[in-house]
Amino acid sequence: MSAGGVSGGRGGRPARPSGEAFWWAVFSAGGVMAALFVPAFVIVTGFLLPSGDAAVAAERSAQFAAAAGWWPVKLVLLGVVSLSLFHCGHRIRHTLMDLGMRGASGLLKLPCYGGALAGSVWLGWVLWGI
Repeated sequence: MSAGGVSGGRGGRPARPSGEAFWWAVFSAGGVMAALFVPAFVIVTGFLLPSGDAAVAAERSAQFAAAAGWWPVKLVLLGVVSLSLFHCGHRIRHTLMDLGMRGASGLLKLPCYGGALAGSVWLGWVLWGI
């Protein structure tokens, strides 16, 4: 252990924070959101809204669209989808690293996390227009 603090780096130098803990936290939160809310969204929008008579389905869809226009619903949709995208990006990055691309770990961050960020920004833009 060095005299100046916690040792953990090479040559007795202090270890530099990597930011990996942040991405694992986002991965975990996204996994929880994906497991809890995405199936409910699929059931509601894929099965419950379009089921039944065409007039009833149209009325349900109009009610859902009105609810989606409310800012707390937009915020929840943005949070669930964004965290799910970052969960997916983190999983893809680590899968690629396990398949032999560990040397390109830094380069994999851009398409994986950048794609999740681009998808989140696009969704925010779409929700803003509703």
